[in-house]
Amino acid sequence: MKCLILVTSIFLFSSFGFANSEKCQPFDEKILNQRIFITRCFSNSFYSQSLKKKVEYNVIVPPGYSPDGGSSYPYAIFLHGRGGDKDSLIYTGGLESYDKVVREGGRPFLIFAPNGQSHYWMNGAISKVKTADMVTKDLIKHIEKKYPVVKNEPCDRALFGISMGGNGALQLGLSNPKLVCTVYSMSPVFRTPAEIWTPNSNSSQPKEDYYSYGVGKDFEERSARHICEKLKKPGSDRCLPFKNFRLEIGSKDPFLNDTPDTRKFIEELKKAHPEFEIGIKDCGTDNSHATSYWSCRMPHVMKWLSEQFK
Repeated sequence: MKCLILVTSIFLFSSFGFANSEKCQPFDEKILNQRIFITRCFSNSFYSQSLKKKVEYNVIVPPGYSPDGGSSYPYAIFLHGRGGDKDSLIYTGGLESYDKVVREGGRPFLIFAPNGQSHYWMNGAISKVKTADMVTKDLIKHIEKKYPVVKNEPCDRALFGISMGGNGALQLGLSNPKLVCTVYSMSPVFRTPAEIWTPNSNSSQPKEDYYSYGVGKDFEERSARHICEKLKKPGSDRCLPFKNFRLEIGSKDPFLNDTPDTRKFIEELKKAHPEFEIGIKDCGTDNSHATSYWSCRMPHVMKWLSEQFK
């Protein structure tokens, strides 16, 4: 069911401008218990049983949002890149892009952006930090208990992310094929064991890679490529279990050369799954692995996500 709210353009733009300039406001139950007339972003937290600590997250709600309005919303979970946090979606224009899509008649949905630190959105092989379980078990349970979303329905959930989060969205989706129907992977980086830092090595790669992926069988259990291989049926190169999927990376993304398996794996997925848009998407920026690129592509991301929920 779509929520249709009529407001004057002057009120909408001026109010949204204030909300965006302040970024995400501290969570306020009183505000959320009333009907919301502008796109809003709130910062909240929940206790993750898997991590044994509180995890902060942002939630974006659309105009017309009301917990008692009779609407159950689909929702998307955004996974940030390495070095990012729950605000990464805001810095890449996600709030403005989402607001524009909804104002122009797109299907409203909620967006949740948790803090995942630099653990690659997986259960760490060496660190033992269960970031994957935090998302797939704890966060989803929290969302479906606290917010007016469609419950227990994979096709009303989506995962999307950038860089480390683009890898994470694909990896979590492949590892949990009954969890979501929709995945959007932007600028994912796919590494091989040769590109993973290990103790006593001379590698310049970040140590987080080793603590998350591990080596040997640990690496294979966490690598999107290896999970894909396990999902293939005999005689087939197809592995994606999703109803809706998109993967994009800019032609000037340095990781296409720095991590050769990134290009190779993307080309293999594109060949095996011609029904999905997979491959190069440029946006007129010199560096395709940067905020400028993701900000340029974000309107397309939000529009596509909204369309998958219709």
